[in-house]
Amino acid sequence: MARQPLFRGNAERLSGARFCVPERVTFAQTIRAYSAAAHSRYHFVQFCLGVLTSYDSLPYAVARQTIRMKTSALLACVVSIAILLFVFGVAVYRAKTQPIAHDEALTYEWFLDQGVYNVLRFNAANHILQTLLAKPIVKAFGVSEFTLRIPTLFGAAVYLTAVYLLCRKLFGDGLVLLVSTALMVLNPQVMDFMAAARGYSLGLAGLVVAMYCFARLAGQGKFDREDKNWRWGSATASIALALAVAANFTNIVPATCMALCFTLAALSRPAGVLWFQDRKVRDFAMYFIFPGVAVGFCVLWPFLIQARLAQSKIQLAKASDAIRDIFNASFLYRWTEDLFNDVGAIAAPAGSWQERATDLGVSVIFPLLFCMTLIGLLPALRADEESHKVQQARCRIFAGTAVTSVVLTVALHFLIKVNYPFSRYCLFVIPLFTIGGMLAAREISSRFPSPLLKGAGLLLAAIIVSDYALAIPTKGFRYNAYDSIALELYQAIEHDAATHGLTKVRVGGTWWYEPEVNFYRRRYGADWLLPYDIKDRSYFWETPNSLVPADYDYFVFIPASDPGLKGPRARTIFHDDKTQVTIIALARQ
Repeated sequence: MARQPLFRGNAERLSGARFCVPERVTFAQTIRAYSAAAHSRYHFVQFCLGVLTSYDSLPYAVARQTIRMKTSALLACVVSIAILLFVFGVAVYRAKTQPIAHDEALTYEWFLDQGVYNVLRFNAANHILQTLLAKPIVKAFGVSEFTLRIPTLFGAAVYLTAVYLLCRKLFGDGLVLLVSTALMVLNPQVMDFMAAARGYSLGLAGLVVAMYCFARLAGQGKFDREDKNWRWGSATASIALALAVAANFTNIVPATCMALCFTLAALSRPAGVLWFQDRKVRDFAMYFIFPGVAVGFCVLWPFLIQARLAQSKIQLAKASDAIRDIFNASFLYRWTEDLFNDVGAIAAPAGSWQERATDLGVSVIFPLLFCMTLIGLLPALRADEESHKVQQARCRIFAGTAVTSVVLTVALHFLIKVNYPFSRYCLFVIPLFTIGGMLAAREISSRFPSPLLKGAGLLLAAIIVSDYALAIPTKGFRYNAYDSIALELYQAIEHDAATHGLTKVRVGGTWWYEPEVNFYRRRYGADWLLPYDIKDRSYFWETPNSLVPADYDYFVFIPASDPGLKGPRARTIFHDDKTQVTIIALARQ
């Protein structure tokens, strides 16, 4: 119980000592406690005056402290909500103003602009849940960058709401709520995919909704089928995990690991989990396993029966490359470029601070984060169940999910040769290691209490949040940064064709801008423009029956696909120094 100084001013000191009493004491207890300290009549008189003054004012001191605590909690909640509203506002602004990106345009061209049967066509670029939601929206409101991104904004709203509820459930209403909320939502790569018309924000929303359900259920002990909260909470979490997988299939890794960790925490007997004859295990499967399996099967079965293992070999062959991509996309977003997916991207110079920081992240920072999460998880696994059982159950679920997700990813690579993911394919790393790492750090701090340790943790969190805030993106997506000029490129062709009165305009060239130009052709109803042809000598595929470069009205190319067209027929109408994209107009013969 907190203790308050009894005396104020000169009356605080009796024989050179400061005395404290509990907040709730009787007057008689106060007199007995302090009368023994009054060794002289003078001291006793001073003591009596101090007792009367301080005792009368003690309730007000307690009230003031309570008010200060409530004010601090309210301030943390208000600032957290303000951050969430700011992030959502940025997402809406970007969804409205940013040009279409390559992957977004491909989603529209391949899965939305054709028959319904293409919605469930298997492809790594097809994020099923996003496609299913976008199809009726685009059909009803027409195609535009914003309408294509409405499902993503819905996912962002759900994600932000679930983050606040989860962090408040886990960390209360104080400073840690504010820090954890900022870490979860200000990550620049997460902010990218709150606006991009892909399934990533919907996937994150499903995962964090499930995490919130698990955090609530962990506070209610073991599974109880008679408890309505257990039944509804388990079913909701199960469906949320299934929808997360439907939004982005790589979420099957964290969804599997989270389901396993929650199952072990809910049933408390690892051996009993496999014993299906146990009534408790059957009831748990009915409320937690079956709802998610049913929803996932209904959404995904037409999609998955077309899948082939070879289609997973489009990512990274080395774990260090995956960690490098994750680290740069989160912590060096502003100071590095995406070398895997961006035309015109430039690697950090050898010996630069960016290169040294990336090497430090790959070899030191990420391994330390993993080890810290594991070290915090181990005592939670070994602890007595009656000691801080709620806190430790949550640590077992979320820190356990973070650790096992990494282990499962590595195991899949070595056992069945599934390549390591790009950073955007494993966005789940951000919420899992943010929450799991903070819970693990709390476990470590509870066993080794030290103000220095807590101060170091808060300082580290402040540095990370500051790094995120400096890199808040508003103009383009990091992994498709070259598309910031997509609309300018289309408008250059449109303006030149209108100036020269051209119709049935034929455009061909590099594959990098084929879906973007075709998207804007449909977006603006450009009947004067024929579909864009891929005619790129640096690419493995070209549009069937495409023309030779000299027969197009406009040809789009980068240095690797330069057709070498010169002379009086060719004139340059567009060039971008960063991407080295050039458009030449060819006079009709």
